[in-house]
Amino acid sequence: MSVIGYDIGNFAAKAVLLNIKGKGASRQVTLTGLGLSQMPPGVMSQWEEQPLPARTAMSTAMKSLMKHCKLSSGKFAALSLSGETMIIKKITMPVTSQKELRSSLALEAEQYIPYPINEVIIDGHILNTDDRNGQMSVLLVAARKEVVYNCIQAIAMTKVLKPAVIDVDALAFYNAYDFQNPDSRESVILVDIGASLMHITVLYEGSPHTIKEEAIGGQRLTDDIEDAFGISVDEAEAVKLGAAQAPNPVEAAELVDRIVSNWMAALERAIDSVRVEVPEYKPEKIVIAGGSALLPGLTAQFQRHFNMPTELFNPFRSVKYNAKKFDPAYIEYVGPQMAVSFGLAIRKEETK
Repeated sequence: MSVIGYDIGNFAAKAVLLNIKGKGASRQVTLTGLGLSQMPPGVMSQWEEQPLPARTAMSTAMKSLMKHCKLSSGKFAALSLSGETMIIKKITMPVTSQKELRSSLALEAEQYIPYPINEVIIDGHILNTDDRNGQMSVLLVAARKEVVYNCIQAIAMTKVLKPAVIDVDALAFYNAYDFQNPDSRESVILVDIGASLMHITVLYEGSPHTIKEEAIGGQRLTDDIEDAFGISVDEAEAVKLGAAQAPNPVEAAELVDRIVSNWMAALERAIDSVRVEVPEYKPEKIVIAGGSALLPGLTAQFQRHFNMPTELFNPFRSVKYNAKKFDPAYIEYVGPQMAVSFGLAIRKEETK
């Protein structure tokens, strides 16, 4: 019943398989499968206009990762969504139980969704309840049925996997963080910087308060470097991650500073939006994940700018693994890129 957590983005497909035994303080988590492979350029960005090539690329990536990483024990797949087809919003509605939430949510959610209600799948999670006013805050999540069904069809096309969970990128990262810090009540900001999108999840007293999505991922920096120096995509990616020197290091540094400034401005906007509702909100820490989190010196820049501790997220920090099978140096390096796939892989209980 193990679930393979697949994070399939515009640039890469990532997979994680875990063996989880026990609960609470006695819980033991072992890494049994891990993989990363590149996706065909541009195919996922045309997801809505050309769904068949995207489904084919997804199923091919899932099967190849299973074969390469010998993930035969995982027969169920968990995927996550992001982008314009997703709606994530905190709303206020009359108090109801978590069990009754989904049935009453459709009536409340219609005013927040730009699509006909019969074209979306809706879910929600109660964040907090104000019994005095009979109101509660709910994290509303809605996705177009067409997109969800495309994910299910991509899984079916593998002919070896069954769908277990369709989640949201930002919440999968939050679940991974919460899995590592189950009793934390800290006000932390989770920042996931992928190829095309940046997800910001603002935690207030340990729970998600605000989730923002910005279309300013690391691919933009790669494109800028490629255009500025007339080099290949692979060479530009190497320059971005510090594996190669730019033809003009000063100009390259300016390009990096420009994109990082955009990321920090997006984070400032997210913090300001929280303070509209919670004026006393003061984040205690920034945690960064995603492929672009590996940009040299990024955590130090965030730490200086916001004057607060900033760290890379490694989901494998307290996970056991066979050092003969998994190179410890590679696990440490690739960890921040695996936040979403790890958060999906821990959802195994939901297949029972």
